[in-house]
Amino acid sequence: MERLQTGQTIWPKEIQRLPQVEFHVAGVTGHSLKNTEKQVTFFRFEEGTTVPDHSHGAQWGYLVKGEMTLEIDGCTELFEAGDVYYIPIGKNHRTIFSQESYVIDMGDDPKRFELIK
Repeated sequence: MERLQTGQTIWPKEIQRLPQVEFHVAGVTGHSLKNTEKQVTFFRFEEGTTVPDHSHGAQWGYLVKGEMTLEIDGCTELFEAGDVYYIPIGKNHRTIFSQESYVIDMGDDPKRFELIK
């Protein structure tokens, strides 16, 4: 068995080789897979990153490492590593990352994030 070495991220090289997403918030990097129905993105959020209010199609996610505060329509909840979240279609939401965090995120809109070529 070989242990994967990742360097400055927990994501293995296979994920880091996926196309990066265009994300217009400083402190966020993501690598994505998509088909005609869904888009799955492996995100890294730097400590202190805030993703401002926005809405889009339904979204599910798994917090692999770190901590995030998720506010959906004024209701706030703290998520820690191992937690799963769901954001219904069209719900206004924002996230705050109080520490470096890694998230696997899946959304209903395969065109939500443009891929950097």
